[in-house]
Amino acid sequence: MTMYFVEAVEQYTTYLLKMSYLYVKDRQLAEDIVQEVFVKLYQKYGEEVPLENPKGYLVQMTVNRCRDYFRSWHYRKVQIVAFFANTEEADAPPSENTDIAEHVLKLPFKYREVVILHYFDEQGTAQISSILNIPVGTVKTRLQKARRLLKGILLEEGVASYEQQV
Repeated sequence: MTMYFVEAVEQYTTYLLKMSYLYVKDRQLAEDIVQEVFVKLYQKYGEEVPLENPKGYLVQMTVNRCRDYFRSWHYRKVQIVAFFANTEEADAPPSENTDIAEHVLKLPFKYREVVILHYFDEQGTAQISSILNIPVGTVKTRLQKARRLLKGILLEEGVASYEQQV
């Protein structure tokens, strides 16, 4: 399937922004990552994008770019600064309308990424395995562990809507 670059940008920008935001937790950084993905796509293919599955290709590029960011010195530097910053805001009690997505962002990266791909991107375990280059069994294990961790986080923080369901 041949798709024009402009069509790809129009069709997938919002989706990739949401996905990259779930990874990096920063709107501006998510926008930068998506922009870099489209720049690389244009540099490689130009105006016509001759891909069978452009969405899958763009998702793979976005996931890889997010992972690159977490390996970068900039990310480590931001983490160090955040560690020493004032954390009074973090001590505020959670609101009743706390969104589960906020709690997913608290998961460790290796669990968060499989949750994002499985539940947000609606990928199967085989596709996630292919995207992350890990065995299918590892994907299943990480999903199971992520659900356990998320349940613990929700119970610990006393999310009312979750306690009523349990």
